Amino acid sequence: MSRFLKQFNWRFLLVRILANALALAVTATVLPKIYFVNKSIWNLLFMAITLGVLNAFVKPLLQALTLHFIVATYGLVIVLVNTVILLLLSLLFPERFAVDSLLWALVGGLVLGLLGSFLESLLGLTMPIVSDESLDLRRQLERQAARPRLLIARDQIATPAAPVDVGARTAGEPQQPEEDRA
Repeated sequence: MSRFLKQFNWRFLLVRILANALALAVTATVLPKIYFVNKSIWNLLFMAITLGVLNAFVKPLLQALTLHFIVATYGLVIVLVNTVILLLLSLLFPERFAVDSLLWALVGGLVLGLLGSFLESLLGLTMPIVSDESLDLRRQLERQAARPRLLIARDQIATPAAPVDVGARTAGEPQQPEEDRA
């Protein structure tokens, strides 16, 4: 438990809550049939925290159950997952948040998903694939990522017409015919 508390990042959690609040507020502002019943900043923050909890626990469960459909529809089922999250938020707290119809919930799921992805990318909330603790693996991945660029750059250099003795000349010297070298 102490390891978890030592690695827990409070700033990351607060920025994620603010991103959820902003995405939910914009979704409720843009769409006429999705709205806050109680329009206060505390209600918005409470709903953002609740949305964050639902996104942390319910959304991965729903995505795991619909994994085959997510792959088959190129991710369009995630809109349905976001729709279920919005409807669940509306059912849990009807005195705070309302969604009037299933169609508007679908549109809201789309808008919420797009805004959430955009804000997470903009604010850098995506977790790194390789942790900072494994520096050797990170260096190896960086070398592998740089290697294709070196190959492309080498292929773009004009290839000479005659065979070249690479060891006999440097990169800055012009190529001379074999007869002139002796």
